[in-house]
Amino acid sequence: MAVYVVGDFLRETRLRKGYTQEEVSYGICTPASLSRIENGAQKPGRLILEKLFERLGTENNLFNSFVSREEMELYSAIQELIRNITDKDISKIESQVDVVELMTKDTTELEHQCLYFAKGELARQRDENNDKAMELYMKAIHITLPDFDGKNPLRSNLLTFDEIMIINAIAILYAESGNIMLSIQLDIWLKEYMEGKIVDGTMKIAKYPMILYNLSNWFGDRNCHTEAFELANQGIDFCVKYGNLFFFPIFLVNKGIALAELGKIDDGKEYLHQAITIFEATKQKDHVQPIIDWCKLRYDVEF
Repeated sequence: MAVYVVGDFLRETRLRKGYTQEEVSYGICTPASLSRIENGAQKPGRLILEKLFERLGTENNLFNSFVSREEMELYSAIQELIRNITDKDISKIESQVDVVELMTKDTTELEHQCLYFAKGELARQRDENNDKAMELYMKAIHITLPDFDGKNPLRSNLLTFDEIMIINAIAILYAESGNIMLSIQLDIWLKEYMEGKIVDGTMKIAKYPMILYNLSNWFGDRNCHTEAFELANQGIDFCVKYGNLFFFPIFLVNKGIALAELGKIDDGKEYLHQAITIFEATKQKDHVQPIIDWCKLRYDVEF
């Protein structure tokens, strides 16, 4: 497909949303490069094209970028690494990190962002080294958001999906270190961003429930059970709308616990029972016994 068609679409989408070239290109390419792409004078690489679409709050399901075999293989390797991170498969992350690291020796920093993020996940989940994980997360996010200090939301910035994943990982790290209020601050930023600037799409379906789930947990940890209940309800509604069966029973658990903590134990038990039934039906029985044990210990309730 001709480059100018891609450029026209990028420009028209950007102008319709009221974004400047500086906002969309920040950390991905120069504004001058984006201008050339929009005018059909420069062919974007596959990864750059994807990130520009993401900054515009959409996904590139329409256009192909004609690239070399090497660039296509690198793009595919990075996508595989992202899937491994999402699945939290440590062994696959380890092996794919080696593959991507070998392929990115002579590439730009943008191709290294996912690599640093993956190494941060290994440091946190495999090595339990939160300091090293934070160092790698910050190294990853600074490739495209150099002004982010790891604590204060950059509400005027547009975000890619990788940036959302990395910032959420930083929030999780703060929660694990006991700084839940900072975690809540960061994920509220991500929640509001995804609600306001990202159209429906496969990436939103995968990542938005994760943000809601974290916030529901963290508000519950702060004994803010009304907020935890409301966030769990939002998650349930989203999962029903988009058929997300992975998070659906988890949100039922959070809703049930919030209701029980608010003194509505019978109502809470009903939602917890629904969650157990779904876990058993979807062969996720490892989730069931902890719920049963918790309810017996906390509320003297049996199933």
